[in-house]
Amino acid sequence: MLIQRRSPAVVLKDVTFGLLMRELKTRFGNYRMGYTWALLDPLITIAAFCVIFGLRQRNGFGGVEAPVFIASGYLPFLMFLNTTNRLISAVSANKGLFCYRQVTVFATLFSRFVLESIIGILVAIVLILILVWSGFDAIPDDPLAVIMGYGTLMIFSFSLGTLLCIVSSLSAEVDKLIPILMRPLLWISAVFFPLAAVPQSYQDLLLWNPIVHALELIRSGWIAGFQTQGGSWNYLLGTTLITLAFAMSAYRLNHRRLIAS
Repeated sequence: MLIQRRSPAVVLKDVTFGLLMRELKTRFGNYRMGYTWALLDPLITIAAFCVIFGLRQRNGFGGVEAPVFIASGYLPFLMFLNTTNRLISAVSANKGLFCYRQVTVFATLFSRFVLESIIGILVAIVLILILVWSGFDAIPDDPLAVIMGYGTLMIFSFSLGTLLCIVSSLSAEVDKLIPILMRPLLWISAVFFPLAAVPQSYQDLLLWNPIVHALELIRSGWIAGFQTQGGSWNYLLGTTLITLAFAMSAYRLNHRRLIAS
């Protein structure tokens, strides 16, 4: 009797699907509103900041309606933040599954990345439809630029999350320090304001942050007439590839230690 051996790609696909189903059940299955919570988070946040800034105060957003401007920055940032945070805890949350030979550290990281990417894209589509139904011009002006910006930010979040997962496994103190360092990102990533509104001396500091480039470039493709003040595809792609290379190298060197820990 011949035993058909599955390729590593097929094994990864099957394991990823199983982990996805497990993640969906543990994250949303215990709540009455279930998957609705994934939509309520950005919807409530966007509504709250629209009330704070005022729906009619367009001057602070370059003539763009506040809901559209905030959505174009907060949605990709939320996807980045959720992906990074979920990847940091991917190994610790799945320790009991590493007794199965097919389940690898990479599979747990990849499954969470896929799930957060799917949720982020679906939530963005639903909120765009809600904004359009509400009378706002929320359809992206250059969908290709928006997709490219989203895709690059997804890869960057996977790379950073993988690195932080490895670093957090080194000690409990480092694991506690990472969330503290992540909190200021909401306010230094040009999520709720255009980079052009920042004084030039501070712009140079903010532009070290790849997320600023991603959000500025996404907005320039999303909002007709929006001109990015310093956003660079070369910088964003370059930092993403460098971070990905470091992440994969660190994973290669530490994946056995992560399972053992």
